[in-house]
Amino acid sequence: MSKLCVLQLAPDDVCFTVLDDRMPIVWAELSRDHFFNEYLIFGMSEEQNRILLEFDALMLAKSLVSLKASAKSVKIKLTNKQQPCLTLEIELLSLITDWQCVHDVPIRIIHRREWAAYQAPNIPDFDITIELPPLKHIRNVVEKMKNMSPYLTIVANNDGAFILKIDTDSASVATHYRDLQVWKKIETNADEVFATVDIRRLLNIHTWDAVHPDSVKCNILHERIVYLYFKLNDSINIHYFVPAVAI
Repeated sequence: MSKLCVLQLAPDDVCFTVLDDRMPIVWAELSRDHFFNEYLIFGMSEEQNRILLEFDALMLAKSLVSLKASAKSVKIKLTNKQQPCLTLEIELLSLITDWQCVHDVPIRIIHRREWAAYQAPNIPDFDITIELPPLKHIRNVVEKMKNMSPYLTIVANNDGAFILKIDTDSASVATHYRDLQVWKKIETNADEVFATVDIRRLLNIHTWDAVHPDSVKCNILHERIVYLYFKLNDSINIHYFVPAVAI
C-alpha cells in the first residue's frame, strides 16, 4: 500500500484516502464532532470550501506517538514554514508542569484540478455481503498462506459460509468459517461467489484490528472486487477495496 495519504478537510467531514494507480483503495471517514472540540476550515470559496493535502503517512504516525504519553490536548493546523506543513501542537502533562511538543509534517496542497481523483469511490451493487469472522483469526490464516501462494481466493455463499483458499502445484489449502451473518444474499442461480486477490493486499487489514471495529462486512462482486467495510461506533467508517486478479 502507498505510504502517501491524502487528508480531505471539509466543513462537515474529515476523510483519509489512499490511492493505488490513481484509484482510491482506502477511504476512511472520521466523525468531526467525535474527534474535535473545535474545528474550523476556510477553503477558497463557499462553493469550494474544502482543502486536500498529501503527506507521508508514516511521518504523521510517528508524530502522533506522543499522544501515548497522556496528552492533554492536540491542535492541528495548516501552516507555512518555508513549505506547507501540517503542524501538530501536542500539550503533554507532567508531574511538575505542562509542556508542549510540536511536530511539522511536510505536505503537498492538492490543486482543485486534481480533486476529481479523490472523490468518494462509487460502491457497485455487490453479489453478496457477509459478516467477517474476527480479524485476528483471518490474520493468522493469511500469514501462513502467504508463504505458500501469492494469491488468495475468497469465497462466500448464502448459507453463511466464508472460505479462504489457495491453490499450489502440489496442494489446495482452505480454511472454512460457517454460520456467519449474511446481509445480502446471492440473487442468481450461483451456489457461491468468489474473487481471487493479491494476498499481500489482504494482509494490510491485520493492523486495523487494533481499533476494535464493531463489525467488518465483506462484499464480493464475483471475480471483480472485494470490498471490506469496517465500522467503529459512529466515529470511524473505513472502506477498503481489493481488486480481483486473473490467474
